[in-house]
Amino acid sequence: MLGPAESGLLRLVDELLLNIIEHIDSHDARCNLAATCTRFQGLVEPYIWRNLTVVKGAHARKIATALDNQDERTNYIQDLAIRYPDDHRAGIEDLNYFLAVMGKLRHLHIESPCPNNAEWQRADMFFDGYSRIDYTNLLASAVYPGLRDHLALPMLQSLTLHAHGAGTQKFTLGRAAAMFRHPTLRNITLSCVNFDVSLRGPFDISEGERKSTPLQSLTLIECNVSVTFLDLVLSLPKALKELSIGERLHTFEGCRPSMRSDDRTSCAQFLVALQRQADSLQRLTHCGGHVGYLTTRETDPEGAAKLRSLVNLEYLELGFESHLYYYLRQNGFPPALKTLKMIDTAISINAGHDLRSLSDIAFRSVTSLATSCLPLSLAPNFTLHLKFSDHSFFRLFEVVDPTEQNHLLSALFFDRRATYKIANILKSYKARLLVSRETFPSGKSFIPPYMHGEEIPVEELMYNSEDFWRFNGINYRMMDDEDFRDGLKRGKKLFICIRCRQMGLGVDQCMNLGDGSPCIPCRGTSLQECTWERDEQGELVSIGDLEAAES
Repeated sequence: MLGPAESGLLRLVDELLLNIIEHIDSHDARCNLAATCTRFQGLVEPYIWRNLTVVKGAHARKIATALDNQDERTNYIQDLAIRYPDDHRAGIEDLNYFLAVMGKLRHLHIESPCPNNAEWQRADMFFDGYSRIDYTNLLASAVYPGLRDHLALPMLQSLTLHAHGAGTQKFTLGRAAAMFRHPTLRNITLSCVNFDVSLRGPFDISEGERKSTPLQSLTLIECNVSVTFLDLVLSLPKALKELSIGERLHTFEGCRPSMRSDDRTSCAQFLVALQRQADSLQRLTHCGGHVGYLTTRETDPEGAAKLRSLVNLEYLELGFESHLYYYLRQNGFPPALKTLKMIDTAISINAGHDLRSLSDIAFRSVTSLATSCLPLSLAPNFTLHLKFSDHSFFRLFEVVDPTEQNHLLSALFFDRRATYKIANILKSYKARLLVSRETFPSGKSFIPPYMHGEEIPVEELMYNSEDFWRFNGINYRMMDDEDFRDGLKRGKKLFICIRCRQMGLGVDQCMNLGDGSPCIPCRGTSLQECTWERDEQGELVSIGDLEAAES
């Protein structure tokens, strides 16, 4: 007779039980299983602690107590996100000690309240939301020997840091710059810091340190970027693959960019810094920041050649204000480039609600790029992508009918003739044109970096040149293609929907494609489809046959 401990699941060996536990997705289910007996507790606990998200100080205190009660739990944690609002900050600091002894932690996300949180959006509110996690000393102790007998975070692979220091150190990187020397860190994302050399001591790179770290991806969001410091940082990785530089678009007292043109991305040293990773860099993004703080470009006669030296670069995303765009237009296309994405983020901030002017600027620039600046050959399946940012204009009114909204989008964003011209040029290269816009589905917008609980924008495709005549889901061929209209007339393939006939409109006003799809006037109403005169076989009856029958 088998006892309870020897029956059911507990008869299985640990390896089989662990395989079952691995497939349990629910955190609560794992906790319930761990509470059933001591054997399951020992097997399940590493999975319970593997991924943690902390959004309240009260939660942090409970975690700290549990870790204090059982030391081995600190080595169960592999993924930790600390993302708390300011009114729940009390208790977050209890995690500081335990962070330093998490020997198996691989992914760390530290996010403290910042000015784009709701609690700091009032103009009269003083921002003092410094991080309750001592990230500066934590990251320094991960690289430099201290009082402990071991380095902190020895297995860390990815770091997302959106946190601020106290007082005058709100935006100072300080000793946290040690992260760039970390021996296992592969991905770093930094937000809202002064990415510079304002350190207590020099950040010198020895010859032995160059090309020594495993860093593969570096993302800077809303940062004031010193090219001198960027040059030092880019000399460290063995093979950086992705680099995204987003300079500050949103500024206030204490975080405005330096106007020293010799240390901004407008200086010639910027391309020199990028060349340090010329053999490995595959993706590069650059937004030059608020146009009111741009500095004069120091033109490098060899700038285009330096940009072409990024021989493995396949994806390039640039703001129209980026100084790299100048060199790209001067025969600077990297040879392996497959996607060029142009973004209007910086110039759109000054545009206000004048989307027509903003669109004109974007299309004029992209048209001249296509007509005058493309190289003799492009990579197979090359894509030129124009992306418009989210605009508050669309939240000022509500368009009930989706078709009417699509007509409005087409009118505001597109110069259709310019679009066709660009698309035809790219077609000759066997390339394509995409146009998209960023939008928040809920209608409420946020600014990056996106904090815990904030909606992340989605990208809505408005035009793909592979569907040449279609904009925002509406086919404009009958309206824009004269040869097509003439061909219909010659073949007597002209049709008119019943509604347009009843309204006394002519074929040229009905503007249908002759295939039974909705005509332009009907698309502009709440009607989902046109109704047509059809023969016994279900084929559309032409206008000529209709007139003959009536006579």
